[in-house]
Amino acid sequence: MTKLAASAWPKADLAAVGMPSSSVSLAELSTGDLAEAVHAIKNGHCYLDWLLFQFALSMFDHVQAVSKNVAVTQRSILDLEAQTALELQMSLDSTDHFAHALLDDAVCARDRLPAVFSTMRLGLIDRARFHRIVNETQLVRDDETMALIDQTLALQIMGLRGGVSSMSITKTGAMARRLVAEYDPDAEKLDRDRAKAARTVGFQALDSGMAQISITATAEDVRLVRQMLDAVIAGLCPDDPRTKSQARSDAAIALLQRIPFTCRCDSDGCTAQISDVQLDARAARIVVHVLCDATTLDGGDQCGYLDGYGPISGDHVRQIAEREDAVIHQHDLNDLLEPDPAADPNDDDDLDEAAVHRKGPRPDSPDECRADGARPDPENDENSTPASESAAGTEPPPRFLIAKTAFPSDPYRPNLLTDLVARFLWGTCSIPGCERAAFACDLDHVAEFDNICPSQGGPTCVCNLLPKCRFHHLMKTHLTGFLDDLWIDDHGRYHSSVTTPGGITVELLAPNQWLFPRLADLRCRHQLGQHGTATSSIEDSPQRARTRTAAKHARRRAERQANHEQRAVDQARRQAAEEAAIWDDYEAKRAMGEPPF
Repeated sequence: MTKLAASAWPKADLAAVGMPSSSVSLAELSTGDLAEAVHAIKNGHCYLDWLLFQFALSMFDHVQAVSKNVAVTQRSILDLEAQTALELQMSLDSTDHFAHALLDDAVCARDRLPAVFSTMRLGLIDRARFHRIVNETQLVRDDETMALIDQTLALQIMGLRGGVSSMSITKTGAMARRLVAEYDPDAEKLDRDRAKAARTVGFQALDSGMAQISITATAEDVRLVRQMLDAVIAGLCPDDPRTKSQARSDAAIALLQRIPFTCRCDSDGCTAQISDVQLDARAARIVVHVLCDATTLDGGDQCGYLDGYGPISGDHVRQIAEREDAVIHQHDLNDLLEPDPAADPNDDDDLDEAAVHRKGPRPDSPDECRADGARPDPENDENSTPASESAAGTEPPPRFLIAKTAFPSDPYRPNLLTDLVARFLWGTCSIPGCERAAFACDLDHVAEFDNICPSQGGPTCVCNLLPKCRFHHLMKTHLTGFLDDLWIDDHGRYHSSVTTPGGITVELLAPNQWLFPRLADLRCRHQLGQHGTATSSIEDSPQRARTRTAAKHARRRAERQANHEQRAVDQARRQAAEEAAIWDDYEAKRAMGEPPF
C-alpha cells in the first residue's frame, strides 16, 4: 500500500533552475528578475508536463505487464487504459475524464508525435499546446505522413521559439492544421466534412434568469456574422449606455426575432444611424479576406489563409471562391518592384548582406512614413522575375527592389498590395499573444512617419509596417518605455520584437511568411542604403526646437539602432549555439532510448 506524501516543493531551493533563491525577498527583485523567474516557471511547467507523460506511459506499461490476461482485459470495460486512468486519477486528485485525456495524449506522444513531444522537455510547448496538435493531427492515418508532419512540426516549433519567439495555443493549432492540409489533404477534408456535418445550435441555461445560445458554422460564415453585428451596433449614438458585448447580444436577438434594434440613450437629440438604409450601407462594406496562391484556385493543394481564423486547405479556399458573394482579385508581388539602379550587372551574387542590415532613420508612430521621391516605372523582363543565377555566357538579369509601396500622392498611406502583404504576413496583431485579426487592426509604422519631414521618418514599406490592435497601438504610442521593432535577417525572414516598460523583450517570426515564399529573396530600397540623417542619440539629432513627441521618436530611433547593431554582432553566434545545443540534446535522448523513443 502506497500513501502519497505531502508536497516537498516548498522546501526545495529552485535557484538552480532559474528561480530566485528562497532567501531572497520578492520585493528586492526588479521587473526583469521577476520576468526571468516567470519564464523559468513556464519552462518548468513544460518540463513537468513532459515528465508527467513519461510517468503515465510507464504506469501504463506496468499495468500491462502485471495483467494476467491482456487479451481478455482489452475486451473488457475495465481495460488497461481504464485501470491506468484510475491510478492517474487518484494520484492527480483529478476526474476520470482528465486522467483518460492525459493518458491518450501520452500514448500519442510516444506513438505518433515523438519529435514534437521532445520539444516539451525543452520548455517550448506545454501540454495544452501539445493537446491542440494532437487534435489537429488525429485523422492522419499514414505512418510515413505522420512521421513527416511530426518532424516538420518539431523543427518549426524550435525555429519559431528558439527561446525568444512567442507561439500561442491558437497559432500552434494553426501551424499543425496547415501541415496536415499540405501533407494529407484527404485527412483535412475528412476532418472538415465531419466538423461541417456536426454544425448545430446549442442552448444552455445560466444563473440569474439568463441563458446562452451558441451557433456552430463555417469559419467564413461566423466571420461574416461577427462583422454584421459590429455593423449593426456601429450605428448607435455615443450616449448609448451598453457595452459592445451587450449591444452585440441585443443586436443578435433583434435580428433573429425580426424586431427593431433601437438606441437606448433616451436623448431627444439622438444621432443613431440604425435605419435599414443606413445598416445596408454599412453591411455592403463588410469583407472577409482570404489569401491564396493562384494555383490553389486551379486545383492545387497549397493552403490559403482566412483572416480571423488562420490557414485553410486548398479545397476550402475553392469552396469559398465558389460562393455567390465571393469577389476574386489577383495581385502580383512584381507590382511592388522596380530594378535596383545600384546593382552591378556583372555581379551575380545575391544582395549585399552587410547592406541589408544597414537601417535608415526610422521614426516611431502609428501615423508615420517616409517619402521616397519619384520612382521610375519597372523595367521587368518578360516574366517579371527577380535576379537569379544566369546561364553561362549571358548577362545576369537585373536585381529588383521592393520600392513601390506607398501612394505617390500620399507617402504615409501604403498602397493596396503593401497593405495586404503587411497584414497577411503577420495574420494577427503583431504583439505576441494578441489574436486580434489583422484586418481588424491598425497598420502601424514601427518607426514613426514624420509628416513634417518625411525623409526623417520611417518608410511606408513592409519592412516598417506591423498590424496592431487599437489597444496595443495606443500602448505603443503613449506608454513610456514601450519599444517595438521590425527587421529582416540574412535569410530574408521577417522578425518583430516588443520591449515592455519593465525591460522584457519578446521576439516573433512572421507566422505567415509561408504565404509569400518569394518575399525571402527580395529586399526593399530602405534596407539597402541610408536615407535621411540617422542619429545615435537624442543629443546628436539636428539642433532645432522640437516637441516632446519628436524627442521620444528620436530616443526610440537611437534604441532601435543600438539593438540592430548588437543583433548583427551576436545573432548568428547565438542561433548557432542554440541549434547545436538543441540537436545535441535531442540526439542524446534518442541514443539513450529514453521514452518515447
